[in-house]
Amino acid sequence: MKTKISPKVFQEKLTQAIGLQNAGQVDTAHQMFLDLLKSDPKNSAVLYSLGAIESSKKNFEPAHDYIKKLLGLSPKFALGHLAMSIIEFNTGKYEEAVNSAKKAISIDPKLDAAKAHLETVEVVLKTHTTNGQGTSPEVVALTSKGITLQNSGDNVGAREAMINALALDSENFIALYTLGIISIALGQNDAAVDYFSKAIEFHPKIAQGYHAKGKLLTDLGRYNEALACYNEGAKVDPTHPGIYINIAALLQFLNRHKEALTTLHEASEIIPDHVMLLEGQGILLTQFKEFKLAANMFQRILEVEPHSPKANSQLMLCRTHDCDWGDYDEIKSRIEHGIQDGSRICAPLTFMGISGDVKLVKKATQGYVNEKFNFNNPPLWNGEQYKHPKKRVAFISADFRIHPVGYLFISMLEKANRQEFELVGISIGINDQSDLWRRYRCAFDQYLDCQTKTNIEIARILRALEVDIVIDLSGHTEGERLDVLSHRPCPVQMTYLGFPGTLCLPFVDYLITDPRTVPPEYRESFSEKILELDHCYLPRDNSVKPNAKALPKTEYGLPADAFVFCSFNHNFKITPSIFGRWMQLLKNVPNSVLWLMKLTKEAQANLLKAAQAQGIGEDRIVFASRVPSLEDHLARYQHADLFLDTHPYNGHTTVGDSLLCGVPVVTQRGSSFASRVAGSLLFDVGMMDNVTDDEEAYYQRALFLAQNPEQLANSKKHLYDVLQTAWPRSDEDQSKEFFETLKKIDVRH
Repeated sequence: MKTKISPKVFQEKLTQAIGLQNAGQVDTAHQMFLDLLKSDPKNSAVLYSLGAIESSKKNFEPAHDYIKKLLGLSPKFALGHLAMSIIEFNTGKYEEAVNSAKKAISIDPKLDAAKAHLETVEVVLKTHTTNGQGTSPEVVALTSKGITLQNSGDNVGAREAMINALALDSENFIALYTLGIISIALGQNDAAVDYFSKAIEFHPKIAQGYHAKGKLLTDLGRYNEALACYNEGAKVDPTHPGIYINIAALLQFLNRHKEALTTLHEASEIIPDHVMLLEGQGILLTQFKEFKLAANMFQRILEVEPHSPKANSQLMLCRTHDCDWGDYDEIKSRIEHGIQDGSRICAPLTFMGISGDVKLVKKATQGYVNEKFNFNNPPLWNGEQYKHPKKRVAFISADFRIHPVGYLFISMLEKANRQEFELVGISIGINDQSDLWRRYRCAFDQYLDCQTKTNIEIARILRALEVDIVIDLSGHTEGERLDVLSHRPCPVQMTYLGFPGTLCLPFVDYLITDPRTVPPEYRESFSEKILELDHCYLPRDNSVKPNAKALPKTEYGLPADAFVFCSFNHNFKITPSIFGRWMQLLKNVPNSVLWLMKLTKEAQANLLKAAQAQGIGEDRIVFASRVPSLEDHLARYQHADLFLDTHPYNGHTTVGDSLLCGVPVVTQRGSSFASRVAGSLLFDVGMMDNVTDDEEAYYQRALFLAQNPEQLANSKKHLYDVLQTAWPRSDEDQSKEFFETLKKIDVRH
């Protein structure tokens, strides 16, 4: 009678068998796996390993049986579906192989091996359909061998097999296409272009050739050639979604967003309900602030693919920008549960608008970056020590222009210590030709316009310049190029200012913030080391002052004698819960109004409807239109009595503006970065009484100040005194604190 193996011994033997398999001792490992299968016939790891071994020996029938049993027990095992696809491919079941590879990718979108295999299978299937039975058995055997070797990671062996196939058939599409892919993997891009060009020349009716060449030309920065190649491919096969998706992505990169949207829209008319085509249109529509139309796209995705990992997040983004809260709680619940169990992806900024939980924010951000970024790029900097007389610091931003980040950072940069620092500006955004843009051009020792350069090109520039510290100013916001840092071009890599939270990227070393925004008890929820400034991390350009006089109150649509609650935060930060508290305040403070920024028509209509549902008339909410300049905008704050902050995503620049203009702020803080910035600003001006930790306390503090004119006057007097003496700090002091902090960083490792 066979003795049952204990779980501990079983795991030890399994680990040993896997080690032997990886070391090439396949026969010994095979026998060990068979013995282990007798002890546990349903062990997924054993079944997968036996299937892989039999497949490598071309024993596809038993391999199929093992993997089929595995998938019956573990239907969500992505590698199992990939293994099944490889078996089906090698037995000539190409359509089944396509479906299995797609299943693997749907389970694990980051499974690059499945994506590469799917491309190969689709090429073979297309070639088989196009060429019929014209290929000799010898060539078929060699190309099959080459693909098998390529799938196993043996690019050198695969290359040899494919070259031998070309010796027998110089026009063979599979060999030419695969040699192009292998050449890219081996870093031989010129050879890859040549192979793809020949594949297109000999087989002009197969779209995969155009698709592969277009992608390569894009990666090489040959954008016009890439677009021409893609367009030819679309003519050959109008039903190839990948070509349209790549055309749109390239057009967006080139800031030709309307053309990108048109491309995707036309593609959807040919290929209805393709999720990636719908998603691309939705994302572009959000950029055009057509949130209602974008929401329709994301709703359609959820109808086609109810378990879409990203559609709920994208739908929530549209809903919050339009203040459309009809299904807010339902979507929020789906997002939060999906992040908890790892089945959903949510853009970090969107999630920060609905949750102030720092741990959950980190988990959301981690899921987002796992889906988006490559963590395996070889480093460009490998420990070399530079010998600079000054510390060389580069700043990367899409916002050296009229933008909140642009306004906040410029003066601190201009006042930098040039005796000890050399500054490089890497601009990756549009040049708006504004005075602010011109100030940035003059503020750096070197200013480089890198908008149209590829990520690797920018990384190589940073390495060639021997930059000691590179600081990203965008984070996970629109226009970011964080992939530049994935190539590790610099000894020290940081993030600052543009994004209120952890980036969860292993190649970003430091986050620059302050001890109120990220206190010690929350630091385990940040992947970076925390580099602290003594004061609030948010700087100001003190050259920007409110105009001395604003227009009369009534010119802004405000009643002359009304108490004015103000909140100039972005509409996506307004939650139904916080809006409900604002409506309570209007009910309990007679002759008061709520002053908000002018929003989209849909958002304004939805807010007025929500107010009416709580018994508040339209005349109690006033929307502020755009004014000619920032100075005019700041001047009108003098008509506000109390600024009501949003939660969980605080006002940052707007709260600073309000305090600068002498208007007290009431805020609610959570544990997340985005929910604590206003509290840090209030700390700097000595107004911590206005920092609350729950919604009821927030409401009661705002009500107390609104109902007690003397207390509100005392708050304004305190703020006035602080503004005369201690805040905002001078541009020189802000700059000194920032760059003195950078001096502490050892760039030698």
